[in-house]
Amino acid sequence: MTWVGATGFARRPLVVVEDHLHHVSELLDVLSEGEIRQTTVVCLDRPGPDTTRITASWLERYPGLQVAARTGGAGLDPAVFEEAHRFCKMVAGMLRPGGLLLQDIQLATLGFIPPDRWWESIYLANTVRGMFAGTQPACRFLSNKRGYEATFGRDLLDAGFDPRDVMDKSDLRGMVVPVVRSYLNRAFPLVLQIPGAPDAAVAKTEEDRREIESQLDLAVWQGEPVEIGRRLLDGKRLSFKAGSQEAVTWLELIEDRLEGGEGIPVVDVGARIAPEGAARAEITNLAARHIHGLRSRLKDGGAILTAHHAYRLAEGVRVGRVGARTNTD
Repeated sequence: MTWVGATGFARRPLVVVEDHLHHVSELLDVLSEGEIRQTTVVCLDRPGPDTTRITASWLERYPGLQVAARTGGAGLDPAVFEEAHRFCKMVAGMLRPGGLLLQDIQLATLGFIPPDRWWESIYLANTVRGMFAGTQPACRFLSNKRGYEATFGRDLLDAGFDPRDVMDKSDLRGMVVPVVRSYLNRAFPLVLQIPGAPDAAVAKTEEDRREIESQLDLAVWQGEPVEIGRRLLDGKRLSFKAGSQEAVTWLELIEDRLEGGEGIPVVDVGARIAPEGAARAEITNLAARHIHGLRSRLKDGGAILTAHHAYRLAEGVRVGRVGARTNTD
């Protein structure tokens, strides 16, 4: 299940695992819109009218939020409440590589965790982390228990965590949100834009780059240098100095597709390249030679069309643009 261009339920950078509806509501109230669009809530509260009503209210109130629950949102398989491996596999399948798992320490609705050793949920987070062969996610815990260092501090260390990974859920604004915000801004500093799909946060990892380029015919990575990949280039990547004529044209072609435009006027392309005072015939000739050079780089040169005195990408060419993401606040 790829997250690239997904319009349905997909992996997200932030997965919140909680067993109480009101705790989820309190957290959603203090996250920003941008953070919520990166979030999947796994609500483990018991089924019933309240669960159905409240999960539905989250989806209505917070556009872009994903919810998995026993009732409402994406339905959870009953087996995840009875089998640790099924639970961990479910959570890992919702989390992006390098993402953040934010988990309540006490998950009372999971039948496989002994009530007198409720803190053993931390081992579930460690298992989830180990299911990622590449970039592993980070894990942070929420607790309203005092003196947890004495209760399960040793277990935290044994599971590979630090007691500082546990945050006081009574201080969402002062402690939890700053940690979440800082992590997401640091781990996913880029944004992917694809026509017809929500924007998606992107990490500066080869793993995310491969995922994007495997799903798109053309992907442009803005920055210095500007890079173009992938399927229409036979899996190769092109690199251009930012502001170079070819880089500008690639960016304009993809921008035109993102905006649903009618193409880049031939004379605009030629005028940008031609010397000052050039005649119209020279301008159009230079534009044609320039576009021929772009087409020659593609596996299918017909992916760039000339129609109505403008250049545009052919219908069916799937494109995306990756650039710096504005930090959430």
